[in-house]
Amino acid sequence: METIIITTGNERQSNLVKSMLKEMRIRFTTHTDENEVEVSAAELEAIDRGLEDVKNGNVMSHSEAKKIFHDAIYKVEQ
Repeated sequence: METIIITTGNERQSNLVKSMLKEMRIRFTTHTDENEVEVSAAELEAIDRGLEDVKNGNVMSHSEAKKIFHDAIYKVEQ
């Protein structure tokens, strides 16, 4: 079995391709770009810094981060 990815440019093209595949009795699934997220340059830089931190071993466990966050919030509330 082979997977073929087709990106249509508009609704008319999409409908035509789906109709053709149905007529040929070819199973297919559709996916829209709704799950794609645009990321700004600043966000990409932050991701890169985070990946560099991980690469350099500058990481902590979830429980450690949660405790630091909790302690910071508690200090603000006092």
